[in-house]
Amino acid sequence: MMKTGTIKDFVAGAVSGVLMLGATAASAFAAGDMVLRAGLAGVLPDSSFDRNDLGGTGVDVDDGYSLGITFNYMATDNLGVGVLAAWPFEHDLDGVGGISGGVGSTKQLPPTVTLQWHFPTGTNIHPYVGAGVNYTYFFDEETTGDLSGVKLELDDSWGLAAEAGVDFDLGNDLVLSGQLWYLDIDTEAKLAGVGTLDVDVDPWVFMVGIGKKF
Repeated sequence: MMKTGTIKDFVAGAVSGVLMLGATAASAFAAGDMVLRAGLAGVLPDSSFDRNDLGGTGVDVDDGYSLGITFNYMATDNLGVGVLAAWPFEHDLDGVGGISGGVGSTKQLPPTVTLQWHFPTGTNIHPYVGAGVNYTYFFDEETTGDLSGVKLELDDSWGLAAEAGVDFDLGNDLVLSGQLWYLDIDTEAKLAGVGTLDVDVDPWVFMVGIGKKF
């Protein structure tokens, strides 16, 4: 897994670099504008589990990558609504404590809705921040290794979400986009005949892509 500090340093450096390019004036987003973006998305869990469950045995959730899609609607010149969608992410599960190695995998979809504030800059750089709600749907759970043959089920999760992003105006209503979310994802892993395990996934999610303004 990628460390949280590394993610923060990478994003800060990328945003600073892009802001240096924003010296020329460009039209900002306006009320009624819609922006559709697509690109590479990654879910980077900072997972942990309750070590009081299953005698200290648990699972660690690996990173997952997929096609990300986001949509924005500008209610005013500065206030927008954002939606994060994606092709399903797949994550490998590693054993910790009494079990070791790869123990399974799961797929998930993390649709997220945020209310955003877009900062007026007077340049071709459009930074924004947001906060909202995430719903994560887990499916296609499989077990391997030490847990092979044990049925695994992960509960869906509701949680809060925070977002930061920046769009760089490329002209012709096209934008180069970078987005980052922190999602509060908590699930209960149910292992048939073994017990249950509370897992905090709490990932950083990023997307880098191209967007079209309508």
